[in-house]
Parts: sequence; C-alpha cells; structure tokens
Amino acid sequence: MSAPTISTGIKQILAPHVPFSQMADADLDFLAASVEVAYFSPGEVILAPSDKAPEHCYIVKQGRARGARAEGTAPTPVPEFEAGPGECFPVGALLANRPVTLTYSATSDLFCFVLSHAKFDQLTRRSPAFLDFCTRRLGSLLDLSRQQMQASYAAEASAERTMGMTLAALVRGKPIMCSPDDSLREAFTRMNKSHVGSVIVAEDHPGGEEVLGILTRTDLIGRVILPQLPLDTRIGDVMTRDVMTLDANATAADATLLMAEYSIRHIPVVQSRGGVTRVVGVVSERDLFALQRLSVRQLAVATRRADDPSALAAVALDIRRLSHHLVAQGVAAAQLTKLISHLNDQLTQRLLTLGCGKFGLKRDAFCWLALGSEGRSEQTIATDQDNGIVYVDGEASRDQLLQFADWVNRGLADAGFPLCKGNIMARNPQWCGSAAYWSQLFADWIDRGDPKALLNASVFFDFRGIFGNRALASSLRQEVVARARSTPRFLKQMSDNALRNRPPIKGGLFDGVFGDSVGDPVDLKMHGTVPFVDAARIWSLGAGLSDTNTSARLRHLAEQEKVPAIDVEGWIDAFEFLQLMRLREQHRRGEQPDAAHDANPNVVDPRALSPLDRRILKESFRQARKVQQRLELDFPG
Repeated sequence: MSAPTISTGIKQILAPHVPFSQMADADLDFLAASVEVAYFSPGEVILAPSDKAPEHCYIVKQGRARGARAEGTAPTPVPEFEAGPGECFPVGALLANRPVTLTYSATSDLFCFVLSHAKFDQLTRRSPAFLDFCTRRLGSLLDLSRQQMQASYAAEASAERTMGMTLAALVRGKPIMCSPDDSLREAFTRMNKSHVGSVIVAEDHPGGEEVLGILTRTDLIGRVILPQLPLDTRIGDVMTRDVMTLDANATAADATLLMAEYSIRHIPVVQSRGGVTRVVGVVSERDLFALQRLSVRQLAVATRRADDPSALAAVALDIRRLSHHLVAQGVAAAQLTKLISHLNDQLTQRLLTLGCGKFGLKRDAFCWLALGSEGRSEQTIATDQDNGIVYVDGEASRDQLLQFADWVNRGLADAGFPLCKGNIMARNPQWCGSAAYWSQLFADWIDRGDPKALLNASVFFDFRGIFGNRALASSLRQEVVARARSTPRFLKQMSDNALRNRPPIKGGLFDGVFGDSVGDPVDLKMHGTVPFVDAARIWSLGAGLSDTNTSARLRHLAEQEKVPAIDVEGWIDAFEFLQLMRLREQHRRGEQPDAAHDANPNVVDPRALSPLDRRILKESFRQARKVQQRLELDFPG
C-alpha cells in the first residue's frame, strides 16, 4: 500500500470524530503522516504514574482504554476515564508536561494511533481546532453539542412556524359567548373581564351551537361609539353576520389563509362529536402571530392579566412552549433554567396575589419560600412543588395561612406543578411557621446532623423568598449560613451524606455510558446534577456565601479561592450540559405524554444518545467525580 493511501485511510478513520472533524486538511495530513499504529492486549497497561511526562499521545483507532486511580484501601482501582474510537489521552498531562495521575490500560483488544510528544506540541501550534479542543476539551465538545441541539430544535420550531399545528392545539379556554338578545353592556363586561377582543353570538339548537355572529373590539368605533348606541342595545343588532368558522382539525395555516382572503381577524373554531357541534374557541390574528414570536414580554403580560388559576394554567403551558423556542435560539442552560424559574416565579406571585385577595391576607405578614430547584433558580419544565411559609407572629392567622397555602398549592398543581410526593409544601403545617419557628427548626437540624436532618437540609437550605415580606427570608438566610459555617461537624456530615450518591463509575451504569455493553438507563438528576448541587451548597455554607444558584456558587467560590479556579469552568460546563440534557428529555417526553406519563423525566437511555452526547456525558460524569474527590479532600474522614 502506498504512503498516500495509508494517509488517506487514517484521515477517513479520524474524520468522523471531534476534534479531527473540525481540523483543516493540511493539519490532518500532518497528523496522518506523524502517527504510528500500536496494539495493546486486554488488561495491558499503556501508561502508569511515574516521575516523567508522557512521551506519546494515544488516539484510539479500535477498542477501548480505561484510566483508573488507586484509591485508599479499595481492592481495585476506581475507573475515572474511558476512551473509545477517535478519543485521545493523556491530553492534560501532555499540555502541562507533567506525569499522568491515572493508570491507563486496554479493556479490550486495543489499536491506537501513537503521536510523539514533540509532534503533539507541533500539532497544537499549527491547528487552532486541535489546540482549542485540548485546552478546553469539554467546552469544545459542548459547543458542538449545543449547535446540533439548536439545529434540531430549530427544525421543529420551523415546522411550527409553517403553522401546521391544528386549531384544537392552538385555542385555549372556552370562548366568550352571548345570545343575540344580550345587551352590549353584558357583552362588553364579559369581554373586559376575560381580557379578550371578541365575543361569539350563538344559539343552541338540537344539533348543538350555531354561530350567528361575532363582535370584536375593532367593530366598536364604527358600530357603537360613533353612532352613539346605548349600551342596552341588543348585540344581535350590531354583530357581524355570516361568520366563517373552521373545524378544530383545521390548521393554523388554514386560518391564516382565510384571514388573508377575507380580511378578518377572528375565526370561531367548532368541533363536532356524536352529531353535536360546539364552539370550542376563537383563533385570532394575534394568536397566529404569537405562534411565531412567543415572547417573555407576552407571557409577563398574560401573567399579570390572569384573574384565576385556570388562566395561569394556560400561561404555564406557554412557558413550557417558550423553553422549546429558546433552545432553538441557542440559549445556554444556565440562562434557560433561570428564565424558566423567573417566569414560574411570576406565575406563582400572581397566584399568591390572587390568593391574598381571596383570603384577605396582608403581603407584609408573611413570606412565601421557594425551595429546592426553584430556590436555586434551576427549574426545568418537569418539576414538582417545594415551598413553605414564614410569617410574622401576631400579623397573620396560621389557620388562615394554611387554607391560603392549600388553595395556592392546588392552583400550582392545576398549572402543571405536581403536588410534592414528600409533602414539602406550604399547606403542610410542618412547613408553615413563624420566623422563630423556622430559626429553631434549622438550628435543630444543624445541631443534630442525623440522616433526616441532612435530607431536609438538602432541600430547605436552598430557600429563596419570592413573595411578601422578603426580609424574613433574608434574615433567615443569614442565620442559617452563619450557624452552618460555625459548625464544621455538620458540614462534614453533609459531605459524607453527599458522597453516598456517586456518579456512574462501575457496573451497568458505567458500562452503559462508557463501554460497549447495553448498560442501564442513567438518572441525569440523581447521578448527574445532584453531586454538583450538593458540593456547591456545602462549600458555600462553609465559605459564608448567601448564593443559592449552583453555577453562581461555584464561580464565587473560585473568586474567593475556596476551590481551584482552573477546575470550576469544567464543572459548570458539565453541570449545565446535564441540565440541558434533562430539559431535552423532558421536551421529548412532553411530546409523548401517554407513553411517558409515569416515567422519571430525568432518566435517559445512553443508547438513544448521539456519539457526541455520549462522549460529553461520560466527561460530565468524570467532572462530577472530580467534584466529589475535591469534597473528600476538603472534608476528610
């Protein structure tokens, strides 16, 4: 075989893999001409810790290599790194010109392209793509994954922008309807109360509802105001007659064409079942525009105007739909989950405002606490409720607050935030108490440090006040941070508890993500994001920080040199990738509600992932392992 043919073959093998797929042809030619092929039998050691920097870079051609660290008295080394076809090792040691810290060995028949250290250095100097990958390996992979995910979501959003969705999926809530004998005053009152721009005039018949006409806001000037008609005029005398309707199975595109052809702005939507026709909604020109440009501002306005829980439930659906659009626009996970949490905050605040009016409560008498992921501003679209109430003694009736909380909790459940299975909700008397009650409760947990106290701390210590007298939450936050910081034993107990939940490192989970076997599904929350969340919480309490958001905690810890700044960006990248994967899985399940109704929305099958995402997933678990190793160093046994 001639040399050019060998070089071409090597390039073809490497081309599908990152970073080689991003490199210039001339740099790939240089690499292909510089490597040799080496074989390692199963179990054979390739590299081991020594006092010298490695002499070669290994690029897996076929098979798998594993890097493991001897840990304490463990009978076998703990695997931390897995390299499959197209992957390189030991990149970090080569860049830093330092010895390796892991023992690398073949887990199967392994063929590698071997590049000398000198040629590796030369390649990093000549290829920006290769250097970028080596210096920020996880970040480089994440960039590509986000681009692929954005393209996938954008394609779906584009399909929606073609308006192929049915009107049944588009219309929300029952239409405002009148009989032809109702007065204009009655019609206008209903329109104003429901914040809509049209009213349908209909009559009941044996075959169902017959649409006789429609009256819209744009009709008022010419038909009511300028003619100075009295408000007791029959709506049947001024309505638009011969109204065109569309079936609920028609598409948004059908409605758009009809509006354009006849210069109309509202179309009643009807549905026939069992020979009976009913009006199920109205589609407006504004609805069709919103299909393409659903905005945060629109959601904020809709939230402020909502006057009952059912209206807020409709807003909650739009928040979930907006999250899909934002992924299509390339919004990063941190900003996305913060925005979802912010919109959910606004929805909850509106519901709480309505509840205060309903139950006659003063806002300054209490503070509504958001706990868990909402307290950290890290909500995805599949999240249950975690909340509580802290109140001012003598300023509010506890019984009244519990009735109010029950109404709010049920309203949130109707909006798509399921009731907490652990009953960590404000309607539970245990989580509705005075400032002194909460202060003593937190102090008891810190003093005891038993398993139940540690479990509660993992949920409650990320609290955030989102409504009412927020000074109550701020004061409580200062107390908790100060007490935890001054109790090293409790921080050590929290650390020990957190370290019981390990990322996939061996067995079915490990093989499913890192190896060739089928493996088990992976819980992206429990085994993925939780190790980062727990570690950031513990370090922050120890440093006296008041942040609750995980990424913000890690960055502030790095600024204070409490954790290595060189590691933090990799930790944050891994955490946010896992968050985005959770959101993507929840979007997917949302499209298949019947099949996924009772399934854990955070579990993913590694076999369903692209090779790139599998590669990032295993790197993310490696970063989670590094976080826990650092936690063990800071809180040794």
